[in-house]
Amino acid sequence: SQNQQKRLVQDTAHELRTPLTSITANVEWLMRAPDLDAATRSETLGGVRRELGELNDLMAEIIELATESHEPPPLERTDLAIVVSGAVDQFEQRTGRSVALESAPSPVNGHYDSLARAVTNLLSNAHKYSPAVSPIAVQVKDGAVFVNDAGPGIPVEDRERVFDRFYRRDTDRSKPGSGLGLSIVASVVEQHGGNTVVTDSPLGGAQVGFQLPVLPA
Repeated sequence: SQNQQKRLVQDTAHELRTPLTSITANVEWLMRAPDLDAATRSETLGGVRRELGELNDLMAEIIELATESHEPPPLERTDLAIVVSGAVDQFEQRTGRSVALESAPSPVNGHYDSLARAVTNLLSNAHKYSPAVSPIAVQVKDGAVFVNDAGPGIPVEDRERVFDRFYRRDTDRSKPGSGLGLSIVASVVEQHGGNTVVTDSPLGGAQVGFQLPVLPA
């Protein structure tokens, strides 16, 4: 537990440094240039606001990850199909992007809110890497949830690392996100006695998901 806490603090300090440095630089520049034209000032403030949004999301994910790692949630009989359906509805409302859902009743021993967060993170990951016009498809069956996208896919050599905290490929550094979304998925799945899965998607991109022990009907 102490080693996990120490590693999380070290990783967090490293990850927080970039947005904080950027925000500080932009604010100091605005202070030194009070006569900036309105367009430039607005653009700079927009950049600061985006960085603050990323920082806020990062802190929320860090807190959730730290809490989940030390306080396992109570588990009870839960239907994954219902969990995923609710997560997909919220995702579609928030992003305006449609998701093709194929599901069957899938009873597991689980915690509804934690599983819903894991599914939401998988959907957000697919949304981030898929072109806006490309489909996202979700399959739920026999204790498994798979989210498929039509993005660039995940190289075989990176598949074991995508669930690591703060891990992002060099080509992904410019994309939004903290690098914690999939690590939260891995944490939830581990607490439920399951396994994460990364493979090729029939849509041409990546298939990312998890498998939990299924309960008798």
